[in-house]
Amino acid sequence: MENAGSISIIVFIISAVVSALSVIRLSKYADIISKETKMGGLLAGTILLATATSLPELTITVSAGLIGNADIAVGNGLGSILFNIFILFVLDIYFRSQRLFLRVKHDHIYTGMIALILCILTVIGLSVHVSVSLFTMSLTSIAIVVTYIAGMRFVSKKQQENIEPSSDSENPTKQSEKKISVQRAVIGFFLFSILIFFFGSVLSISGDVMADTTGISATTVGSIFASLATSIPDAMSVFMSLKLANVNMAIGTILGSNVFNLLVIAIADLVYVNGSIWLDTSDELMYVSLVGIILTIMVMVIIKRDHTRNRFTYLFPSIIAVTSYVAVVSFLFLG
Repeated sequence: MENAGSISIIVFIISAVVSALSVIRLSKYADIISKETKMGGLLAGTILLATATSLPELTITVSAGLIGNADIAVGNGLGSILFNIFILFVLDIYFRSQRLFLRVKHDHIYTGMIALILCILTVIGLSVHVSVSLFTMSLTSIAIVVTYIAGMRFVSKKQQENIEPSSDSENPTKQSEKKISVQRAVIGFFLFSILIFFFGSVLSISGDVMADTTGISATTVGSIFASLATSIPDAMSVFMSLKLANVNMAIGTILGSNVFNLLVIAIADLVYVNGSIWLDTSDELMYVSLVGIILTIMVMVIIKRDHTRNRFTYLFPSIIAVTSYVAVVSFLFLG
């Protein structure tokens, strides 16, 4: 058991490093695609980059559903949402002197609304124990899938209606990036997505083995350890996006990833072997989901904010969000 734990730690660290390095390249390719095509930072972040960096979440959540572990499956999806928003606000504090989030396009509010609706649906699914299903998928999961598809089509339509030509001032590295063609960027994006999927899967499995050796509850494993492991690509992509001053792709990545993570839970429900995945979860996940709603609302607040009076009023939402995440993690550990 001790040897297995030591090996899993080594594999976890190697996989995390490779995944992080891969996302650095992935975010640069996505940045090129967003600026050199009609896709734009909003859509590139919301769909393109968010989906690719969420591949580890897809792997571990669906795998947990296949083996019948509802707490890890649902906990990983919800925990990733909390960790993604936590990282967003931590980086907001880190880049506080630039006040990047005052430049966010209000179009992200649409994705925020979709994420909020999906979070509410998860609360309903976790609290209202309805056993009605269609083709092994519960009504909650069906509602999530329909909302996701309709929402992404709506966001895509809005993005196309509000495309703005990008300027060189928005991307200080644009001149060097012009050396990479769009075709090469697309190929590179695809290849590094596969690399993230593979090493993200290894990272998730090794992280699960590490957690199992500690005797921590499955809810804590899914909501903290697994979500931390699988959200590393999201954290790195957001950091690189903000470093490139592409705040719209950063916000789009977080919101798009969160929306996708909730869709993944519905997919896990489809392959869950013991009925409805929403009926076999612990009560602790209800609180995780509620905090997800609160943090999503806070993201929507900073999207609508155009100015602040001073540094404190600018940082206040980020401080509250970071404190809330720490409180949830403490609750899960101590509970």
